[in-house]
Amino acid sequence: MIGIIDSGLGGLSIAKAIWQELPRVSTIYLADHEYFPYGNKSASVINKRLIKIMDWLLKKNCQLIVIACNTITMATIKSLRQRYPLPFIGTEPAVKQGGVVLVTPATAKSRGYRELSRQYPVTTIPCPGLAEAIEAGADITNFLPPIPPLTKIIVLGCTHYILVKERIQKIVGRKIEIIEPSAAIARQTRAVLTKENLLNAKKRVKRLFFTTGPTKRLRGIIFTRCSL
Repeated sequence: MIGIIDSGLGGLSIAKAIWQELPRVSTIYLADHEYFPYGNKSASVINKRLIKIMDWLLKKNCQLIVIACNTITMATIKSLRQRYPLPFIGTEPAVKQGGVVLVTPATAKSRGYRELSRQYPVTTIPCPGLAEAIEAGADITNFLPPIPPLTKIIVLGCTHYILVKERIQKIVGRKIEIIEPSAAIARQTRAVLTKENLLNAKKRVKRLFFTTGPTKRLRGIIFTRCSL
């Protein structure tokens, strides 16, 4: 069983890629709507919250955890790997090719992202309110920041942004390449499962969805409420 974590629905962009890469592997998706959004919270708050979430996922017999959230990855993945003896796959902004990186405020402030981004020629632009607008299904136009002239590459540094990739592409124009990591994370998930001898495809595949918040807001997917 693979556990997939996000603060809300953004991680479904990563989950979808994993389902395409590994259609015979069972998954549990946990959306922490009770604490959504993570993008305006401190690393300390996120770290404490993730311990509760991890303990819950371990009780569900998860053998590998995919952190389908850039903010969580930047804030907690090092401490989680030290604390728990199972493999973690994080979601980092794909900054190696440079360009403009759109991130949440918390990701921009995090030590992990600052260490990563200064290795490459990137322009980091925090996007307050953008993930929240996407989660609510609202118009993102007023939350998408101005893109600097002559930009050739935009990196989506939040999994929520991937959900509206085509809308962002339409706004910024087709001459700008948009990069996001979902396919690469799915391939890495397969590689780690294979390395750890955990890739045991089963005839009966489970895809379970849980939220720590109200379920009535989650149209199209049957989520189960859990208390954390």
